[in-house]
Amino acid sequence: MKIFHLLILLIFSNLLTSESEIEFSLNSDSIWRGITQNNGKPTVGANIYFSLDNGFFSGAWIENCCSGNSSYPNREIGYEFGYEKNLNKEIYLSVNYVGTNYPNSKIDNYDEIKTNISFFNFEISYFIGLDSFPDYYEISYNYDFQDISLYLSYGDFDSYKNDNFSNGSNYALGINTLQKGFSISLDYYFYNAKASRDLDDDGIVFSISKKTSF
Repeated sequence: MKIFHLLILLIFSNLLTSESEIEFSLNSDSIWRGITQNNGKPTVGANIYFSLDNGFFSGAWIENCCSGNSSYPNREIGYEFGYEKNLNKEIYLSVNYVGTNYPNSKIDNYDEIKTNISFFNFEISYFIGLDSFPDYYEISYNYDFQDISLYLSYGDFDSYKNDNFSNGSNYALGINTLQKGFSISLDYYFYNAKASRDLDDDGIVFSISKKTSF
């Protein structure tokens, strides 16, 4: 039923949209809040996004991630819709609903309400988990020089369903550049588990993506 509602939403958005784009990406791993979802294996993904002049937007994505082992879901499908507004030239605010789904592992599906505020080069995001899913917040800083963008981030997440592995803080440092229409990024991530140091993890992720407006 949610997928049906998503299709209706995307079709309706496409009829009224003032901006629409699709992005394809290739990643050396899939990192979610500091935690690897693919055990260092490559993933491919696609995102589609629609926005209206009045501030409303919607989007969806798919990625062949999350194959930590044979019992894990082998793909992730998500959608979002919400409202965004520029309060002035330096302050940007958005509120949206985010649904994340795993077709072959529906028990892992979750929904959130995301509030995001950007000011100058800083960004703060807060996710309110629904149906007992825990909240999450993230703070990031972005600095642009010439054709390279440098960013830092910190996030914190409580455990989900008493899963100590998902209970921790994450840090990330990365660079991004646009070359001949391709977005290329290299990130270092570090996950600090609150339950045990044995669950700590870190690594480097390479991504390349191509975005097209239509």
